[in-house]
Amino acid sequence: MRKLIFCCMVVLMGACKDKDKEVDPETNFAAEFVGNYGTLTVNSSVITTEHTWDIGRVNNNQLKIAYTKNISVAVAGSGNLTNWQKLELVGVTTTAGNKFTINETVDVEQQSGGALRQKIEGEGTKVVNSAGVQQINIDLRLTNTATGVATTEYLEFKKK
Repeated sequence: MRKLIFCCMVVLMGACKDKDKEVDPETNFAAEFVGNYGTLTVNSSVITTEHTWDIGRVNNNQLKIAYTKNISVAVAGSGNLTNWQKLELVGVTTTAGNKFTINETVDVEQQSGGALRQKIEGEGTKVVNSAGVQQINIDLRLTNTATGVATTEYLEFKKK
């Protein structure tokens, strides 16, 4: 008798299940960030760095960023010395429609040819600035893995 009551309860519970509830598909936040962005920084009027990001979508909630830095140093009496660096970030994770997180260690390709491995960390936030242009604001932390020396720089990448 107990088995019969138990079986009836199982059947009734299954019949009472809400069939209108379906699994919501995963939201794709990655598409919100795709595009080309850039910014220019000037340090002590001697070092000028042009930062560019080409952001693409890998899959839902995952981005790849081709990050290029063109660095120019003004040297008195000699003109400008230039260098470039390229970083490929492939595991950038979107956490909301306006946020993503970078937490990767990558090999940096650079004009000087020297070996450089950096840990890149930061949380980017997409906003629309006062001029109506979409931009990504980020405190970007770069750590040289060989020396442990870290620098943090606040950047505002404007959509091109």
